[in-house]
Amino acid sequence: MDDRQDIRVTEIRIPFRDIDMHGHMHNAAYYAHAEAALGHLWRHRPKADAGIVYFVRKSACTFSSGLAYDDPARLAVSVTRIGATSVSFAVVISSAGRTVADVEFVWVAVDAASRQPVNLPAEIRDWLKPFQA
Repeated sequence: MDDRQDIRVTEIRIPFRDIDMHGHMHNAAYYAHAEAALGHLWRHRPKADAGIVYFVRKSACTFSSGLAYDDPARLAVSVTRIGATSVSFAVVISSAGRTVADVEFVWVAVDAASRQPVNLPAEIRDWLKPFQA
């Protein structure tokens, strides 16, 4: 498997702390695990974005099936769009070969000082392209 494939995928078991009184995983926990998987991918980026921070412009989740305590989950991250100042990610959460949730994040690049949108650095764009779905 290619190194890029390895950093796209995170595998976890659902911890007890994420379970509600009905035995299902809290909705917010899907976002938390998806953000952690995206963070795992993002930490491998080239450090070509000094002075730039990324804000979440949009997040959405479509639930297909629930997860319970100790269920195995596979989170696969891909890039769905690279814009001038933003990048969109999809995180597919699956368990036992079935999709349980699709999470979408749109990040916008902004100047750390002015908080104004800026173009994504070329090195970041180039690094993101192989992850496009």
